Amino acid sequence: MNDLTIDHAGLPLAVSLYGHRDAPPVLLLHGLSNSRDVWYDWAVELSDRYRVFALDFRGHGHSGRADRYDMGDYVSDALATLAVIGAPTRVVGHSLGGVVAGALAQTDHALVHSVLMLDPAWYFGIPEEFARTVYPRRFALLVGLMTRLREERAPLDAWIAAVAQTPHPSGGVFADYMSARQVISHASALQRQDPACWARPFTEALAMLDTAQPFRRPTQLIRCDAALGAAFLDEHADLIRAVNPALAITHYVGADHFPHRTHGFAPRFRADLNAFLLA
Repeated sequence: MNDLTIDHAGLPLAVSLYGHRDAPPVLLLHGLSNSRDVWYDWAVELSDRYRVFALDFRGHGHSGRADRYDMGDYVSDALATLAVIGAPTRVVGHSLGGVVAGALAQTDHALVHSVLMLDPAWYFGIPEEFARTVYPRRFALLVGLMTRLREERAPLDAWIAAVAQTPHPSGGVFADYMSARQVISHASALQRQDPACWARPFTEALAMLDTAQPFRRPTQLIRCDAALGAAFLDEHADLIRAVNPALAITHYVGADHFPHRTHGFAPRFRADLNAFLLA
């Protein structure tokens, strides 16, 4: 693995690169409260067959902080990374990253080979749809937690404990469902994230996304369990299929919003990810 820095119009973007130079490229995009580290295990696993790029969006991880955090800005970060890759790329995105991946799929961009959206926050730019999810309350609690820990100048151990002991919708706490490395990854991502990413309501940040535009690149979607905090609700499958009738949607019943970091869903996600990459 090598760490790279992309100069995106003066904004430094952090990227990790895995695999062989001549292998087919894959770009991994994280969600709003994560960083590129969330994809580390999958990037290592894929690196014997693919050239894997994992991006930190602006204001996240080790990328620079910016003046704006709108949907178009996050898409521009992904496009800047694709320009560096310089070849048709398979794009895999989770949550916010899934929205960015979907926006790329709505174009005929020559550097977008195909897209896999993992529980994307696709309809969060529509206030009434956002309000139907658990995320208005979840985001408020998360921002409150980050604000308190920053005001206390809490050490990393406090952030790790906060993530580990967060109640899980299936019972128990998040540390029961993911590795210690993933706990540290999420904690450090929260600690490093620019608070300005949360300053504007998420519905406004995603409002520019036109969900009525069809996908123009091959696209697949994995949705999770609405009862366990999925961002993509059951009704959203009907909405997106009205625009994209042929869209392949896989439903992970019993999965929370993070199946790619959950012990119980790793085998299923591995199979679906490999099938997508080979398609």
